Amino acid sequence: MAVTMLQDWCRWMGVSARRGLLILGIPEDCDEAELQESLEAALWPMGHFTVLGKVFREEEDATAALVELDREVNYALVPREIPGTGGPWNVVFVPRCSGEEFLGRVFHFPEQQGQTVESVTGALGLGLRRLCWLQSVGQAVQPWVETMRYQRLGVFSGRDQPAPGEESFEAWLDHTAHMLHVWQGVSEREKRRRLMEGLRGTALQLVHGLLAENPARTAQDCLAALIQVFGDNESQATIRVKCLTAQQQSGERLSAFVLRLEVLLQKAIEKGALARASVDHVRLRQVLTRANLTEPLDEALRKLRMVGRSPNFLEMLGLVRESEAWEASLARSKRGQAEEGAGARANAQADARANAKAEDDKVEEKEQEEQEREEEESDDRDTVPAGVGQARPSEAPGGPTPAQTGSASRAGPGGPGCEPEGLAQAGDQEAGELPEEGLKPIPEESGNKDGAGETSPPKSSSSK
Repeated sequence: MAVTMLQDWCRWMGVSARRGLLILGIPEDCDEAELQESLEAALWPMGHFTVLGKVFREEEDATAALVELDREVNYALVPREIPGTGGPWNVVFVPRCSGEEFLGRVFHFPEQQGQTVESVTGALGLGLRRLCWLQSVGQAVQPWVETMRYQRLGVFSGRDQPAPGEESFEAWLDHTAHMLHVWQGVSEREKRRRLMEGLRGTALQLVHGLLAENPARTAQDCLAALIQVFGDNESQATIRVKCLTAQQQSGERLSAFVLRLEVLLQKAIEKGALARASVDHVRLRQVLTRANLTEPLDEALRKLRMVGRSPNFLEMLGLVRESEAWEASLARSKRGQAEEGAGARANAQADARANAKAEDDKVEEKEQEEQEREEEESDDRDTVPAGVGQARPSEAPGGPTPAQTGSASRAGPGGPGCEPEGLAQAGDQEAGELPEEGLKPIPEESGNKDGAGETSPPKSSSSK
């Protein structure tokens, strides 16, 4: 049961169970930051607290955590559930022997002994006036006692994985068994009603079937049937095998494995599968062979084994936590060095990228300048100088090409670059006498067949 687990765990850790809380249903992937945040949000009215340890529970596929308060549990402030990752987490605490429970026991004690209140008062020598006073007080406080006794049970459906708002069977069974003990003065019919009030699904169908078969079954009979179906029915051999084959899981902290192993060992002792005197030896062997140990811790445990001194649970847990603290400090140191190296590499990469970008910008700027220079040169070649596009006499159809004209001018009198004045006037006159319908080619003279572009000079008047 959960309360028994809380008491045993507190005894192992050397703390008072009246200052301890057991938190059930914590998801395995919930990290320390989320756990602390959820606990602080729910337990801050109860003062300062410390998480003493966590253990993974296979039957619930969830983690349980032991929390120690700096003062005894305030039953008026302690929550029944804590909102957290994966749904609400159940809170288990040691129940108190309340004043209403004491009054109930006082009033129901004579009935349990087969006597009446009158017979008890008579045996004690109490007078009639005092008897009437006791009866009046009993009648006055009885409704208050019954009201304070009634606490609505948690919800249990019989599922392997409890849904949000439901409790595991162990947590539900612990609370229900306690409340059935408190409800001693309640009728069996009311007990069955209160019991079925918290049942859902398969569990409710089971109790319905039992009562349909025999309506006279008591609430305790129904609870015994639920324990037989949903309770822990492992044999001695099964629990012993679980103890001897338990090993540290991937990603599981060594301290969590030690706590989980301790739960199995204590369960094996309860079922008689393991002798209490051999628990320390089995624990040491399982930690050495089934866990991932650091070299210093492995060496220390092997030395203890060689001298024949197996550490108890608290000693083992202390050694493990020291090893985890050393490992954490080493990891932080390595992480700091890695972060510094990563920062230096990142800066170097950033500088390299900046330099490469600067080089690319220079290349791109040069390419752009060359492209602009090529475009300017292309524009200069495409531009025609003034006067070049005007028609010249030598460009008329059938006339000599500019090259021919240039050669003729170089061959004429006056030397290169000089053109005879009469030839220029004759060319202009011929160009002006062309008909408007179209320009017709001038027939070439026979003397010009061999010398293309050569023009005979006009005859001078003196030759006449």
